[in-house]
Amino acid sequence: MNWWAASRNVPTLASVTAATAGGGLAFGQSRIPVPAMVGGAGHFLLAALITVIPAVTWLAFTGRARGVTETVAVRAVHRFDASLAAVCATLALCMSVLGHFAGVDAVALAIGRNTAFYLGLALILNPLTGARIAAPVLTAIPLVLAVGGWKSGGRGAQPWAVILHPATSIPALLAGVAVLVAGATFSTFKPPRITI
Repeated sequence: MNWWAASRNVPTLASVTAATAGGGLAFGQSRIPVPAMVGGAGHFLLAALITVIPAVTWLAFTGRARGVTETVAVRAVHRFDASLAAVCATLALCMSVLGHFAGVDAVALAIGRNTAFYLGLALILNPLTGARIAAPVLTAIPLVLAVGGWKSGGRGAQPWAVILHPATSIPALLAGVAVLVAGATFSTFKPPRITI
């Protein structure tokens, strides 16, 4: 267990998650102009972009160890990794709910939702592609959603573009948590792809 915690750099990952949530609470309402595929430009909040950082960091830390080494480990290391991602998402969700109740803008709820969504996607991508390929793919997802996730005529976000929905959207929150649960379940039963 000590080897796993050291190889995953758990304290740094927790710090990155907390700092991202804190930064999102402070600066998450900042808007980034992004051209949309249909209609005019979309309003893309910084909260939708920076919340990918914990998921990419998780992928970087889980991808550091050689897959050959981990496959011969006595314990199922990929299950520990799935639990670590779930704990990071829970940390971000708790910080965002506390921030919301403390009077921070409603964007606080989007911080936790988006972090859970990205960590869920990372949990799905890691077993399928490996951490080295999953990280750039995951980094491109917010940009793809920002460009193609808007309805024509600027009438809001597409239902599948979870991170673009208003912060108080309950269906988007449920979808973000559902992606996290699906990713954790998938990653628990399917070990990551071995890259040499």
